[in-house]
Amino acid sequence: MKHFLHAATLLLGTSVAVAQTVTVTDADINAGQTVNWVNTNTYVLDGPVYVEAGATLNIQAGTIIKGKAQAQGSPASALFISRGGKINAVGTPSQPIIFTAEADDVTNPADLDETDRGLWGGVVILGYGITKNAGVDTFQVEGVAGNEPRALMGGTDNTDNSGTLKYVSIRHAGFEIGPGNELNGLTLGAVGSGTTLEYIEVFACSDDGIEFFGGAANLKYAVSSMNSDDSFDWDLGYRGKGQFWFAIQAADEGNHLFEVDGAIPDAGPVWSQPTVFNATLIGSGAANTTNSNNTIALLWRDATGGYLNNSIVYDYANKGLEVEDLAMASGIDSYKRMQDGELAFNNNVWFAFGAGNTLDTAGFIKVTNASTSEDADCSDLITHLGSKGNAVTDPGLLSIGRTANNMLDPRPDGNVAQITSNMFTYPNNDPFFTPVTYKGAFAPNGTEWLRGWTALDQNGYLKVNSSIAVQQNQVSVFPNPASSQVVVAMQGASENARVMMTDMTGKTTAVAEGNSNNLSIDLSSVSAGMYVLHVHTSTRTGNVKLVVNK
Repeated sequence: MKHFLHAATLLLGTSVAVAQTVTVTDADINAGQTVNWVNTNTYVLDGPVYVEAGATLNIQAGTIIKGKAQAQGSPASALFISRGGKINAVGTPSQPIIFTAEADDVTNPADLDETDRGLWGGVVILGYGITKNAGVDTFQVEGVAGNEPRALMGGTDNTDNSGTLKYVSIRHAGFEIGPGNELNGLTLGAVGSGTTLEYIEVFACSDDGIEFFGGAANLKYAVSSMNSDDSFDWDLGYRGKGQFWFAIQAADEGNHLFEVDGAIPDAGPVWSQPTVFNATLIGSGAANTTNSNNTIALLWRDATGGYLNNSIVYDYANKGLEVEDLAMASGIDSYKRMQDGELAFNNNVWFAFGAGNTLDTAGFIKVTNASTSEDADCSDLITHLGSKGNAVTDPGLLSIGRTANNMLDPRPDGNVAQITSNMFTYPNNDPFFTPVTYKGAFAPNGTEWLRGWTALDQNGYLKVNSSIAVQQNQVSVFPNPASSQVVVAMQGASENARVMMTDMTGKTTAVAEGNSNNLSIDLSSVSAGMYVLHVHTSTRTGNVKLVVNK
């Protein structure tokens, strides 16, 4: 293992940690070892690194791990958790664990953006869960060249435990070693339900954001944003559960929000049937003409089953839904799963499709093949959606932004009755699911769980939210909109306060300081537009949007 000293601090009479950049190769983690990565170091993966069977990798909150760029055709820099290995990567909202490219200066939000994809490999977790590929129960995960026994997945235990990922952000990943053979941002190969996966983001990946191959991994609070292929993908017998999934596609790239498959072959005995509640899935934009891959928002195929409940599908350039309906000798496809009750769409909201917002084939419903499909006019699918409480209505999401312009706010505005009524019932006695009173991944006008730990927040995609300061820090701004003067009022005892006003590019336009409950800012020389007030006291901090009208 190579150690490169970047910086050190010495305090008289005190021993302190020395900050290092540590290059990690495949030789550095071996079977039976316990390895601890700490947040005073930055770890650089040089090529594929395997946490082998019997090994455990513990990663401290706030640690940054980077993948070194490799030449096309060379093995990608990536972290693999082999079957029988474990990872414990537990971050916090204020100290997430970040996996990113070596080129990414995480302290500079403008360093890389949503178009910088495929700069390293990604994170791969492999387990002993149940899966099958063309009759084979154990096989090598995609994205790995040659014969690598440590890259095998599959077994007989859908409760297998590969460890914990929590408050983890994976950025600028994805790597193709050949057509159709790529690493995703996060690959979950036959991972069992004993693994804890919560608050995980994949941002700007060159392939799929998060892909499941078999197993029964459960995933809660997941973000798949600005990725070049599919946001969420499952295949080969995936049987897990999901809740609070959020996807948004960039303007330039992105294929399906869901591309979900059942088995190989379609009539295989091990086929996918997960259950997902409370997803908010946003495409590249209904009027987008740049991204030609926005073809079908949700594609259910290869005889997958599964259940999508209390979710929102929104703002996609073409069709909204296809349930593959083939004239097959085997008689099994996803359409047949729906007919048999093994696939269902319950109480979802659909809106803003480039193909149209009508529940028919002239609108957002896609026919597989009008000349050979059993349900050639999709009347059965349309009846299914109508009978299962689905609605075609505007969910009233507050703001959509796909660049770092502080405009993304995917919460419903709280005024649409369909978001908080007509709910599908959550399973009884299943502790995984959190019963809530709204559809989609976010509570209407509540605090988004994206705050603090995601690239979307840290790099300036999320809208600056005035309710954070107002509700949590007892700060109010009036008048808003303002023209000649604005007052920042703080409840409670007076204390030293500083208010910095910036425009939407981050340029400071005014500063007010003092020990007072009310600080005034003169707007006479400020142009009309949108600004952000950054409020700081010893006990309160927050950002408030301000509109200046002239």
